[in-house]
Amino acid sequence: MKLDVAVHRGREDRPVVIFIHGLGVDRSFWTDPEETKILARNIPLRLFAAERPLAGPEEKAGGLTFGRVPAKVDNLWRILLQEGFSVLSWSQTRPAGPVAAAVEELDHVLARAEGLFPGRPVALIGHSRGGLIARKSMEHRHPAVRALVTIASPHRGSSLSRLGNRLLPLSSAIQRLLPESARGTVAGVLRNLTELIQGRALQELMPGSDFITGLKDAPSHDVRYLSFGGNKTKMLTLYRWKQAGGRRSAQTLLSFPDSIVGLLPESIVPDELVSGRGDFMVTAESAVLPWPGQHYNLPENHISITWNRTVADHVVQLLQQL
Repeated sequence: MKLDVAVHRGREDRPVVIFIHGLGVDRSFWTDPEETKILARNIPLRLFAAERPLAGPEEKAGGLTFGRVPAKVDNLWRILLQEGFSVLSWSQTRPAGPVAAAVEELDHVLARAEGLFPGRPVALIGHSRGGLIARKSMEHRHPAVRALVTIASPHRGSSLSRLGNRLLPLSSAIQRLLPESARGTVAGVLRNLTELIQGRALQELMPGSDFITGLKDAPSHDVRYLSFGGNKTKMLTLYRWKQAGGRRSAQTLLSFPDSIVGLLPESIVPDELVSGRGDFMVTAESAVLPWPGQHYNLPENHISITWNRTVADHVVQLLQQL
């Protein structure tokens, strides 16, 4: 099987790490975060690392900004590279296809890792659906796999797909909140996001789906387990520059998805979209591995958790024990 695999060799005395990306993206989610786009390939990932902007003399009153966007994002992949671990990741040929297709590819990547680094322990790190791909693969009991790390993975499923039919009708309401220059972009994001969460791949991850209930993996005494979940829903903030008293400041115009959720009846808002309970795509409860192991809930959303320093520190500590 011919796959687009990125491989970086680290120290010989350290384990090998295979990174598994989530739904609708590719390996650049890990390997090249500055260039990749997410949410149906609409929005540059590095926008999610933006910070509240500081006013400068060149900013015009009434102008719009997503904040200060970093030139570089030091995510978990890069931190493990710096720590000397050998790392691999591949682009799933059907990133919105069934989990079974990605599992077959992961088995080939595992075989390649074992060929390149014979006798070395292997750790699987999966983000979002990637964690479930890893779990499904581990039903095969790969001897080399000695650790499983899942980050914001919906182990109990995600009910977000039932919200798809509600998003598009909100487009016109959102348009009225925005200046004309930003309306087309927001409408396109809502449309493409709706198509993504209504797709078959996310339906497979619904709570109680055949896939979720059919998982037959179980904890192994010689495998270490670690999981992380987020409980912050805010993903992006759009600011408008405001002039007052001779000073410019950034005023929040729209927060995604919080501004959209605020337009929905509370009774239909899934916990994935409730701050304190979810990270926009997965609930903190669902992100916990279904058997004993270390778990940490963090004040991060579904994307920013992949460059959280606490995540990196715990992962490095676990890998050093293999």
